[in-house]
Amino acid sequence: MRIRPLSRSAYSSAGPETLRRAHGVQPVSVLQTEYFLFERGVEAEVLPAARELGVGFVPYSPLGRGFLTSAVKPAEHYEEDNFRRHDARWKGENYRTNKRAVDRLNELAAEKGITAAQLALAWLLAGGQDIVPIPGTRTATRVEENLAAADVELTEADLARINEIVPDGAAGPRYTPEYMPTWV
Repeated sequence: MRIRPLSRSAYSSAGPETLRRAHGVQPVSVLQTEYFLFERGVEAEVLPAARELGVGFVPYSPLGRGFLTSAVKPAEHYEEDNFRRHDARWKGENYRTNKRAVDRLNELAAEKGITAAQLALAWLLAGGQDIVPIPGTRTATRVEENLAAADVELTEADLARINEIVPDGAAGPRYTPEYMPTWV
């Protein structure tokens, strides 16, 4: 039996020019990159390049590595080996600013009868049919909660309110400078 190569490929965390070059060599089906209410860096160049090429977009960590769930706590409350203990978004004033945003998102979610996690996933889904988030979870209950986000309809007023709450994403950088990706 002869194995045929896939006719399309997938990439993770590629910038717009890398995506264009790769797509020119081998058609790319999907690009997986971190994208959620607090991490909006892909909106200016990466997401438009994917759309220009007809490449689907798969946001990973769509719940902010747990920030948009009910279990969020400041950095110092995590074990030493937990990445959140060292993440600037979970520290000091960044944490307090981000927590206030999450509290406001929780208020909007409660008005709609949903969770903040469902609101965050619905926001991504409202971004277009080419966006398919992949939330991680450890329980069947959370899987069901996440799936229910597909039935949430956000109005233009809801989207405007969300963008007012988090217009530019989170307070604090995504990674420390030495680990921060640069889009090429």
